Amino acid sequence: MGARRYGALGIAHDDTETRARVRAGNCFGASTALFCYLDRNMPAPQWVDAGMYLQTVLLLLRSEGLHSCTQIAWAEYHRTVDEVIAPPAERLLFCGMSIGFAHPAATHPYLPRAPLAETVTFLE
Repeated sequence: MGARRYGALGIAHDDTETRARVRAGNCFGASTALFCYLDRNMPAPQWVDAGMYLQTVLLLLRSEGLHSCTQIAWAEYHRTVDEVIAPPAERLLFCGMSIGFAHPAATHPYLPRAPLAETVTFLE
């Protein structure tokens, strides 16, 4: 996915400085950010519950005319976010979400979707 994303932006794989700058500016100019924290003791399989909850939030936001994007990259900056949010010690930053209205004149690089057969295995 990273190769597709950064490739669509014209950023070379070995250009780590530019890639880091893009990740650091990952709110897309959104007016609101949501940060999702999980209990540190939550077993990894239960993290799926958080993903399903976030998908519901994404769909509800869209039904209200808002655009949003979940961003796992925020977990890379958990220390900085924690300085601002000051979560309890038993919480772990799972991801961030940008929320706002899409800019009507904004253009986005085309990011092709992987074919279903590449991402899903159907067992008979």
